[in-house]
Amino acid sequence: MTKILGYHWVKSGYGLWLPGDERGHWSSAWDEQIGYIEHHQLHEGDPVRKRMAEELLVRAPVRFSADVREVIKETLLRCESESDWTIAAIAVEETHLHALLTPTKRDIDNVLKWLAQEITKAVHRLSSHTGPVWCRGRWRQYIDDQEHWDNTVNYIESHNQRRDSRVLPAASRQCPS
Repeated sequence: MTKILGYHWVKSGYGLWLPGDERGHWSSAWDEQIGYIEHHQLHEGDPVRKRMAEELLVRAPVRFSADVREVIKETLLRCESESDWTIAAIAVEETHLHALLTPTKRDIDNVLKWLAQEITKAVHRLSSHTGPVWCRGRWRQYIDDQEHWDNTVNYIESHNQRRDSRVLPAASRQCPS
């Protein structure tokens, strides 16, 4: 059995990565005219599907302000302090977040659901943001080798460098043994 070193979690703000997105999308959807899109596959952009998804949005897409990004970061760190996993790397962007978590004894999907719920509650309580925070679903990748771990740390850190924002000290980025 492969040893899991950690998990790369990506969560997008509401309305920002829709079915049909030109960057590709993982969505599953059914439409009488254009048919079914299989889930768990990366699909090419589709302007018709994207327009349909945009028409279904109840609110404007969410862009996280600086104060909301700070609430997200602080909530993740608080949740980490209450958990059996740690955050090895994190980047909170205007449109999404990346987090690299170490292994947990809990079901990782339940952990990620809990994190999203805790962040949503904190954002509503501690900022002026109202309405939805996250899009449906999330992207989670299992990390099972050192090279993958290092590449994920570097990828997340590149987000922070682009914004000139270091969130965690380098020592926290070490791969669990």
